[in-house]
Amino acid sequence: MNERNDHEDVLREIEVLGILQAPRRITDPKFGAAAVLEGNAVVEGRELAVRLVLDSTFPNQLPRFYLVPWDALGFIPHVDPYGQICFLDPEGLVLDRRHPVSIIQDAFCRAMQTLSDGVSGRNRAEFVDEWEVYWARLASPSYAVSIIDPSVDEVQQIVVIRQNDKVVWVANHENDLSAYFNEPLPAKGIPKQYGLYIPLRPGASPIPPRPDGPFWTAIETRDFLLEHLSETNRSQLYRLTKRTPRKQELVIVGIPRPSGGTALFGIGFDDVSGPHPLRKRGAAKHLTPIVVERRDRGYLVVRGGGDTTLGTKRVLLVGCGAVGGHIAIEVARAGIQDLTVVDSDQLLPENSFRHALGRIWWSKSKAQAIKESIEVELPFVRVTAIFNTIEAALAGGSVDLTSFDLVVLALGNPTVELAINERLHAMSQQPIALYTWLEPLGIGGHALLTGNAAGGCLECLYTAADESQKPLLNRAAFAGPDQSFGRALSGCGSLHTPYGSMDAVQTANMATRLAIRALVGDEPGNPLLSWKGESRAFEGAGYRLSSRYNASTEELWRDRYDYRNERCQVCGERDRHEDGWTRKTSVPS
Repeated sequence: MNERNDHEDVLREIEVLGILQAPRRITDPKFGAAAVLEGNAVVEGRELAVRLVLDSTFPNQLPRFYLVPWDALGFIPHVDPYGQICFLDPEGLVLDRRHPVSIIQDAFCRAMQTLSDGVSGRNRAEFVDEWEVYWARLASPSYAVSIIDPSVDEVQQIVVIRQNDKVVWVANHENDLSAYFNEPLPAKGIPKQYGLYIPLRPGASPIPPRPDGPFWTAIETRDFLLEHLSETNRSQLYRLTKRTPRKQELVIVGIPRPSGGTALFGIGFDDVSGPHPLRKRGAAKHLTPIVVERRDRGYLVVRGGGDTTLGTKRVLLVGCGAVGGHIAIEVARAGIQDLTVVDSDQLLPENSFRHALGRIWWSKSKAQAIKESIEVELPFVRVTAIFNTIEAALAGGSVDLTSFDLVVLALGNPTVELAINERLHAMSQQPIALYTWLEPLGIGGHALLTGNAAGGCLECLYTAADESQKPLLNRAAFAGPDQSFGRALSGCGSLHTPYGSMDAVQTANMATRLAIRALVGDEPGNPLLSWKGESRAFEGAGYRLSSRYNASTEELWRDRYDYRNERCQVCGERDRHEDGWTRKTSVPS
């Protein structure tokens, strides 16, 4: 197929339709081999030259439209210095590629509407929405990485780290830099000074400097900032600029975006003379626009789909195996900032293909490996690693259950987990607890929440429903009772339960979602969640399924609170007067 010839055919149809007046083909080296049609269009009573450009990606991608010259309508939103008109967000867009002419017609209408909105001023506020884009187009900008929290609504002093006379990092406090790097900053050797963070008042609708014009002077900058500051922040700015100025001064400005969030940009003042350049009679010989790259926690966590409210929660994870390793990483990515992990094992080579970590962590403590892996990969997350059993950690005082909002147990050892379950329920201020485990050969996995509401705990699953049933059998199991699933590929030392990485990941994801829902208050009760996989490999190995495996996914979800057992010796309903207990067993509707 000849792309160029196909586009020529499309352009001929466009000429016939008369979308552009006086259409003419042009050749422009900047468009390479693309097919280009130039013509006239009328916007708000003004006749303009517009170019339609179809490159090899069309019709799988949108056509491009250019205004000639780029400022024919003045400096308006959504027209870049090359004249390209940004008329539609392509994210998630599906084009009817079999009708290329219709695509062009619709795109043309949208592009002309964008120009019309710009001339009339209807979209002036979109300058602010896209402020950072326009700021980056200014001539010869400098760059800085920001850990400033833009939710701060008052003018304040900030820390500025420079290297080779260039601004490199800006932060509210030195502690924020330490939190970002997950380690203390060196006491010496870091050249730092102080600058200002200036948040503009909501509703401000300024226009950025033109990309082809001179940058602001010190007076223009001062007038711009003072015009868009609240009275309180004007007073605060006046107070903070009383000090003796330095030869170099820096301000980072936050401007509230109409669509939500805050745009950040910076201004550097060089060769400052007299008072601070933001005060009367203050001056600077040279001003530099500074493009700010945001790496503050609020931006990174939300951009990654996390929840910043989780940053105040403390989580204890017991067990860093195949399931626990993935949970540790996912709760950190969800926004947990304070995580403690406990495990007494080392990562062995035979664990590699189903563990979150791999070869470089072999023979290292799983807990320490998880800590280092997370802290290397994710800023702001503090992980405490305890290379010990949970029993020893509790006995030695290195773990205090009362200091956590959530305790996750992914040990794969029901006896220990039952003991921890009973200990937690005996506490006057019980943290939320989550138990998670998976079953052999991909038949399923489970997550049980307790302590989030009254009634229901791990012991319920091991308490006989009636006198005819055997105790100490997990009633949630998909595998039938009285079976052994351990496999040894090369002797007792290689004994393991057969399951794969996808089984561990699916279980970890289910457990993590449940944990997050509980921490943010979206889960009202103590559910038992289960996912069910295929049974072919399991039954093919000669194993038997339980009756619970026959339940549908809908039934498992419907009955997620019905595991509770009134006969449970840990959370069952018992009268408490002087020596007993009373616990409610209400089920969320």
